[in-house]
Amino acid sequence: MLALMDAGAFGGDKVAASLLLVDDHPLFRSGFAALAAAAWPDRPLVTAGDGAAALALVAQRPDIAAAIIDIQLPGRDGFDIALAMGAIAPAVPRILISGREDQAARQRARACGAAAFIAKASPAATIIATIETVLAGGDGFAGDTAAPAMPQFSPRQIEVLALLATGSSNQQICTALGIADRTVRAHLTEIFDALGVNSRVQAILQAQRLGLIA
Repeated sequence: MLALMDAGAFGGDKVAASLLLVDDHPLFRSGFAALAAAAWPDRPLVTAGDGAAALALVAQRPDIAAAIIDIQLPGRDGFDIALAMGAIAPAVPRILISGREDQAARQRARACGAAAFIAKASPAATIIATIETVLAGGDGFAGDTAAPAMPQFSPRQIEVLALLATGSSNQQICTALGIADRTVRAHLTEIFDALGVNSRVQAILQAQRLGLIA
């Protein structure tokens, strides 16, 4: 039977090849635990209800094989947690999950370093197959045949957009990202062209409408 453990329940002993589920909804955690028990009966499942607990967990446990992270979390969202987790434990693949199925969520998942995106409404077989692909070291986005519904941006351009939304100047973006002014200006030109806008305010509003930034 698959072992379901709370983030605070782990002691000093290592448990091989665990899955980490980060979701603040008890009913979804219970449903996922049942699904995982059937699919991976020998693989323990560890859960965390928020991003802070999840980050503490991956820093303490070397046995996490993959982290499944809900986009909607209290405090920092799943995109932010996935980025932070990548810095703490880069060898742990992250899979983002959500009730949303739009292309903006998928693109932001890619941009924050996730190995896959799963819609919660997906059939159980699809969820299992995607996680299996990631566990095997594959690209969980490879089978995503949905046509892009928006411009495609690099992770760096998503960061530039997010800083634009905070009101950052070009110089502040340079400092925050450690890049040259000409590089910032090049990114802004490409972003404006891709979004079909000609000002910073228009770029922010369009990116928010598409769900690229909060």
